[in-house]
Amino acid sequence: MPLSPSMSDTRNVIVLIIAVMILQVAGGLISVLTPLGLEAMGTPPEAIGLIAALYAAGFMLGAWLAPRTLATIGHIRLFAAASATNAVSVLSLSLVHDELFWAPVRVIMGMSLAFSFTSIESWLGSVVPEKSRGNVMGIYHTGAKLSLIIGPFFVAGLSPLDTRAYTWAALFLSLALVPVCLTRKEQPVLPERRSMPLMALYQLAPAAVLGALIAGIVNTGTQSLLPIYFEGFKIGGGGTAAAAIASGAAWAGGLLLQWPAGRLSDRIERRLVIAGLGGMSALAALFIAIFGTRLSEISVIIALGFWGAGALSFFSLCVAHAIDRTPKVLIPQVMSGLLFVWAGGSIIGPLLSGFAMRADGEFVLFGLAGVLLIVLTIVMIMRVRSKPVAIEDKLAEWSPVLPTPLASVKLDPRMSDRDENPAEETAAEEAQEEAAEDAPEEGPDSQTDTEPAPESKV
Repeated sequence: MPLSPSMSDTRNVIVLIIAVMILQVAGGLISVLTPLGLEAMGTPPEAIGLIAALYAAGFMLGAWLAPRTLATIGHIRLFAAASATNAVSVLSLSLVHDELFWAPVRVIMGMSLAFSFTSIESWLGSVVPEKSRGNVMGIYHTGAKLSLIIGPFFVAGLSPLDTRAYTWAALFLSLALVPVCLTRKEQPVLPERRSMPLMALYQLAPAAVLGALIAGIVNTGTQSLLPIYFEGFKIGGGGTAAAAIASGAAWAGGLLLQWPAGRLSDRIERRLVIAGLGGMSALAALFIAIFGTRLSEISVIIALGFWGAGALSFFSLCVAHAIDRTPKVLIPQVMSGLLFVWAGGSIIGPLLSGFAMRADGEFVLFGLAGVLLIVLTIVMIMRVRSKPVAIEDKLAEWSPVLPTPLASVKLDPRMSDRDENPAEETAAEEAQEEAAEDAPEEGPDSQTDTEPAPESKV
């Protein structure tokens, strides 16, 4: 008996969430192992920040290449190839303990992770309706954060250069392939092969773009050096255990607030929720910066949890806000564009944080995060007061006629392998081509009369 569309979509969402949770267990492991491993090799903080920036540069490159790669091989193949490449890269780090080798490998890992997330999140965005988008994205990111909390504890007590630690990470990266490759649900219609220009993305959802940029700077910049700062704490016996506890506290804060924030954003203006999260996180960061050296270790860990509750939760709401304004067939381009912006911020953040740690430790590190989060809060409040522009006006210069799902089928000839009625598809495609050929003859003003695709939302 075939599943109803709603039941099928629900199963699809569950499969994608499970895959990301497994993937992020490895992500939590790697986020702790990389800075501590580099420090164990004698790498200075600014060089550690530079390698973190190179990882972000790889992520940025991957986000830029993702739409055309996705259009060529599809969601499932892209996720499988990216996860396998990431697993091999992690294992190679355990074989060669040299920062000059780690730097290019981290670039490859960044590209692979961008491919993985673009594949999964664009797929997820295509099957989740707007009315429950904040709720589902909240569940998705809650699951991811839970995995990020769990991951570091697989290596607690191990040397940051112990081969077993990297084997654990590779194991989970490989295991993430299983649920995606075994899904029976058809993947979404493949997107166009070109990326969305940043200006078009900004015109579509300026608040989401600015939020993604600040998320990259603050979150990646702070977390890239967080294990080094907390490694000196005595809690849990110090070393990797203390770093794991600190990382877990930050992600636990995000975990506790992610889902409630997502549900709240389905009921009120999403940008106001983002502003609230940014304000709370800013206060926590400034509290650590000003009073961190005078407080007990437990107090600093608690404050770090409040920082994580806000700072590690608002990016998903930026994504949901952007998807609300996006026609369904353009969701992959928007997702890769936001990841591209986030990666750009992730290049800047670790570089700033590396020099901040060298200059004045946690004071500058968390002080910088606090100031940027205050900027985020102000921007979101200001954007709420701005008058929205129609989607067709925002995308007019980039895509005068928004593609329909029928037109999108043409983008990958291999889609016909799954078609039940190829003759009908061919006839429909020919009709679409004839309509496209006639369109330019209508004159330059015809663009304003074009109706958006059914999925378009203002």
